Amino acid sequence: MGIWQQRPRDDHPTDSVVAYDIETIVDTEPADGSFPPIPQHKPVAAAFLRATRDKDRSHTFKLDILVCREGSEGEFYRKVDACLEPGVVGIGWNSRGFDNPVLRLQAMRHRIFDLEGLARQTQCGRYDTTHCDLADQFAGYGSSRTQSLAAICEVIEIPVKTSVHGSDVGALWRDGDVQAIKRYVAEDVIATWIVWLHWAAWKNADPAELALPLSDFATWLETTPGLEPYRAFADCAPARWAREHAPAIRAGKGLAAAERRLTRERDERAFSASG
Repeated sequence: MGIWQQRPRDDHPTDSVVAYDIETIVDTEPADGSFPPIPQHKPVAAAFLRATRDKDRSHTFKLDILVCREGSEGEFYRKVDACLEPGVVGIGWNSRGFDNPVLRLQAMRHRIFDLEGLARQTQCGRYDTTHCDLADQFAGYGSSRTQSLAAICEVIEIPVKTSVHGSDVGALWRDGDVQAIKRYVAEDVIATWIVWLHWAAWKNADPAELALPLSDFATWLETTPGLEPYRAFADCAPARWAREHAPAIRAGKGLAAAERRLTRERDERAFSASG
């Protein structure tokens, strides 16, 4: 090989992904209002949205929302690890720059090391397909300015940060409003996943990567008890588009699969006859 670095292919698998996000607090906010350095951040909540594509191209989902209270850090990090099982692709927004290093450092602080799934995510390289930092992707690996999740969602018409912002988390935690934090972190992770679907559809030049999972997700949100706070995502513009286009795309994919199967069977018969 030459000395030139090969251009990354962005070929993250899309069959089994987990989008995740954390919310943190610091003991003392900087007087100048600047963002505190990573070592000062302590996770208080995390959300994980697992999306799995089945053989028939339908999708199953699982949403986990975790809270980290003082004295329960071990339980929290083991639950985080369980949500990042081997084989999944981790998805985040600025996750390589914030979420992953915070989780790694705080797990070390509590002397919790046997976290294979979390370690796999935090130790992967910039171009590793184990993890996809969408902020880095949308910035072209530094070729343009990094944007906020809210800015991207505004353009794509995904509802996010409608009532709470990250700067509110510290006050909410001190006031004991854990439910508001849990809802906020879940909304962020759902929005991140929908952005990921747009990214996957674009890089694979395949609208099915957006239409099929998002259509299934909208139905899941509307029919699963306990998910009422997040049903605005089932009626956002991308979800309406997905539901409109999914039936035709699914039918087309099914027809193409049937044609491939018939061709394979015909070729196998011809090969058998020639022998």
